[in-house]
Amino acid sequence: MKKQRNPAYQPKRRRNSGLRSFFVTLLGSAAIAVLGAGVWQLLDPVEYQPPLAPLTSSTVAATSQSEKTPDAPPEEASSGEGSSQEDPPESKGDAGDPEVGEGEWLSSSYFDDALFVGDSITEGIKLYDVMNNATVLASTGVNLDSLYTKNAITLADGSKVPILEASKNYSPGKIYLMMGVNSLLSDEESFRASYARVVDTLVSQHPDALLYIQSILPVTADYEKRANAVADNAKIDRYNGILKELAAEKGVLYLNVAEEFKDADGCLPNSASPKDGIHFGSSWYRKWFDYLRTHGASPTQ
Repeated sequence: MKKQRNPAYQPKRRRNSGLRSFFVTLLGSAAIAVLGAGVWQLLDPVEYQPPLAPLTSSTVAATSQSEKTPDAPPEEASSGEGSSQEDPPESKGDAGDPEVGEGEWLSSSYFDDALFVGDSITEGIKLYDVMNNATVLASTGVNLDSLYTKNAITLADGSKVPILEASKNYSPGKIYLMMGVNSLLSDEESFRASYARVVDTLVSQHPDALLYIQSILPVTADYEKRANAVADNAKIDRYNGILKELAAEKGVLYLNVAEEFKDADGCLPNSASPKDGIHFGSSWYRKWFDYLRTHGASPTQ
């Protein structure tokens, strides 16, 4: 209840008035600070990070045009004075080792004649427009066998053909092959034979191209706990060992992309793929291509 005025308390009323003035001044200062912070955010906005989601045809397309892969390397990846972005590094591993080591940052022009072959993860290159000068032949759900049978690629005349039928129509200088967990349903021997068949097909079609076998990417720890999980990361690691051996046997190159995607426990971080534990969003595609741009081999190797 509001107190009634009393002339006997004039000095106290003056003191309250002084307190009110103090608080008014304090609130005014706070308001100025808030407005100043707002102006600062307009001048130096925080980059918007779109939510991570599995790759589908309805994946947010609005982010793709604003998130092109930059041609300049990240500051920490700078190759230093005297380096060249135009000449691919001699970054293959030791003699007999097919794994490509880290080298200098490659210009985006390195991918002008690149052909990416794979499943839904590779298809995300188109959805997120990560490297729009490369060619992508990929389809959701394909495995090592259905690369030959699923009519997934639409030709200029409107007809559809399998991925490894469409691949004959291109003349790539580099081929990046990545198959995911859909190809892990078979036993190790069958997996090796099926993968070798795909490699042989691509080498036969394009004998002068550099062929990179990319490792199978890890899944999240949450995915490993699912009753219907196709594979855990221990199995993925074993099958990646087969891929590296196969690359050495076939005389092609091996890219251990999985190392860029693993957390301290050897899993894809749950935050990278909160929905299905396999697919990831645009920021992780940038990580993938940053890896590719520092792990390239020259055509003479």
